[in-house]
Amino acid sequence: MKINCHIDSNLEEEHGELWIKEMTPKINDFLQVMSSSDDVLWCRYQAQIIPVKYQDIYSLEVASRETNIYTENQQLSYHDRLSNMKANLPNYFIEASRSAIFNFNYIDHLELLDNGLIDVVLTNNHRIQISRRNIRNLKERLGI
Repeated sequence: MKINCHIDSNLEEEHGELWIKEMTPKINDFLQVMSSSDDVLWCRYQAQIIPVKYQDIYSLEVASRETNIYTENQQLSYHDRLSNMKANLPNYFIEASRSAIFNFNYIDHLELLDNGLIDVVLTNNHRIQISRRNIRNLKERLGI
C-alpha cells in the first residue's frame, strides 16, 4: 500500500482519504484510532466507507459473513462478527438473538405473535424477533 502524507500548516481542517480494495479488520482498527472516537463504527455503504455513530444505529444483524447495520433510512455493512462487536456496544443495545442486536432507544412497540414470541418494531419500521432465551432480558430492561 502506498501512503502519501502532506503537511500544510495553513489547513483549516485536517482530513484524510483512503482508497482501498477491501475493508479489513486492520484498516478498521486504523480508522478507529485515526478518528480517535470510540462512539463511531466505520461501515461500508456501496463503494464508500463512512462513520456511523453508535447512537444512530437502530439494529445490527448477521448476514452471511458480514453484519448489516441499520440506521433510520440506510442499510450498511460491517466486516466483523456480531459476537466480536457485542463487547464494544454501549449499554443501550439489547441482544435479541445470537444474530441480532437492537438499540433500546428506538423501540416503537412490541408485538406478541401467535406462537408466543415477541417482535420488536423499531421506529424505522424494522422488525426484530426476540429469541425465547432473551425475552426475560427484554422484560427486565422494559420494567415489565
